[in-house]
Amino acid sequence: MHYNFSMKKILFQIIIFLIIFSSCTKNVNNNKMKDIKIVETSSLKEINFNEFIEKISSYDIVLFGEKHDDPLTHQLELVTFKEFVNKNKKTALSLEMFERDVQPFLDSFLSDKIDEETFLKNSRPWNNYSTDYRSLVLHAKKKSLPVIASNIPRKFASIISKSGKDSLLTIENIKDLFFEPAVDLKSYKERFFDFMSSMMQSSPMANLSKENAYISQLFKDATMAGSIKNFVEKNNSYKVFHLCGEFHSNYHLGIYPQLQQFLPEKKIVTIAVVDDSTFDPLMADFLIVK
Repeated sequence: MHYNFSMKKILFQIIIFLIIFSSCTKNVNNNKMKDIKIVETSSLKEINFNEFIEKISSYDIVLFGEKHDDPLTHQLELVTFKEFVNKNKKTALSLEMFERDVQPFLDSFLSDKIDEETFLKNSRPWNNYSTDYRSLVLHAKKKSLPVIASNIPRKFASIISKSGKDSLLTIENIKDLFFEPAVDLKSYKERFFDFMSSMMQSSPMANLSKENAYISQLFKDATMAGSIKNFVEKNNSYKVFHLCGEFHSNYHLGIYPQLQQFLPEKKIVTIAVVDDSTFDPLMADFLIVK
């Protein structure tokens, strides 16, 4: 009887684990989801999914870095967010993918004051919103959780890239739509310039000033961090689960040091999705290896 009970318990745990991962695997190979492993980089130990949720739940702010075009990463984000919310009822979802000026439309949609069509017409969603981010927003809506439209409006980021940060001074009534960088790290600039050098081989990037592009990047980082800061200062009991492109959070750069300046008392954790060829324990606090 003891043997049967133990086997049933093990089988039950396996089934629950697979349900957690397979429930969000639409359009994704299920075998891929089952093959992932999670590494806590401080110890280089592999941990299971429940341990992962338990550990990141001890932090105030989660920065989940993504490759925007990787379907598996988006599924991992969704299942992680859902389980994080199950563990932490007061959680705000924060998204790079929406900009600060569309927050009223996002709030109105979440509170059922406008329908989804009206919301999307007025919020400039990314092209992959319906496949990769809609489920996150709808889950937050279902759970009555806040969603933060965190990014600087793209037209202002573009202006900085083309003409420098002083170009914003000529535009009136936009101060609430961005935050100025609180810190500028040499290591981040060097990484960004290396990245830009590789990208500039394609014609659309060829005429951009690397310096202005870097400043624009800093404004994006600072604005996402500042948006989180504003929310936390008004809702101190909430944790924040933030999704962003991996360059904005990898190696504890980008948003991370801006948040440290804005919210020095808060604990921040970073997550990255990698494969065996890109595994680097310096990249984030937790690596999901696919």
